[in-house]
Amino acid sequence: MNESSAARGRHLSGHYATDEDARRYARAAAICNLAAYGHLLLAAAQWVPAWTLVLTVTILVPRWMIAVHELFHLRSEREVGWFTRLLPFVFTPLTLGYREQLATHRGHHRHMAVPEDPEYYQLKGGIARGLFNAFTAPEQMWFRWVAERGIDTPLARDTAIRLALFTALVAATGTTFLWYLIPARIAFGASFFTFFYALHRRGPDYGVYPLDLPGPVARAATLLYGRDVVEATQHHDLHHAEPRVAARQLAGVRSLETEGS
Repeated sequence: MNESSAARGRHLSGHYATDEDARRYARAAAICNLAAYGHLLLAAAQWVPAWTLVLTVTILVPRWMIAVHELFHLRSEREVGWFTRLLPFVFTPLTLGYREQLATHRGHHRHMAVPEDPEYYQLKGGIARGLFNAFTAPEQMWFRWVAERGIDTPLARDTAIRLALFTALVAATGTTFLWYLIPARIAFGASFFTFFYALHRRGPDYGVYPLDLPGPVARAATLLYGRDVVEATQHHDLHHAEPRVAARQLAGVRSLETEGS
């Protein structure tokens, strides 16, 4: 590390995510997951209207996704609990766990927006193709991993557990499950389209770019999805430049860099 890089690291170190952040993100991911399933079971038992799942699931999914994303930059698969390793928030019968998604995300940071990027398929082509890939990502992630790396014992075991969970939820909740699945898939697809295509493409150009949300939109989004989601979206270029900086600190780092320029 050269002197300027070391000085920059010292300058930003107060904004880095901490061990307490890692514990908070793990708790948040578990709470979002359990809250979605708890609401689904309550709706299936007709204790609450099924349509209310649309309201909660579309908020819980992005909050869960950012919690897991932030954990990717703080903890390896050996440093998280079994629940986090399993990633049992299911959107499709065949899904990947923490280990596989962490490797994919690290590859995205290492080879961003070039053919070696594991997420490059989501960046290619026009908006229609980007939307298609984002909304089919839950299936594509599993099949692309297996096509490139095969199935080992941990993946086979954990896939079987998640498949059993998906099947059990369908069996236990019947058609109410659609009130969970459809908004969950929409929220997942919209989040993936934003974080990959929208933040890594500008017309024909590939890269990573900030997204300047109007004030009222940013405030409303923060109220619904939390500060981590909004700052990671608005300052995604800074996240790629400084992945150790906590999402909630990105706006502060932007301000520091603007003042220092």
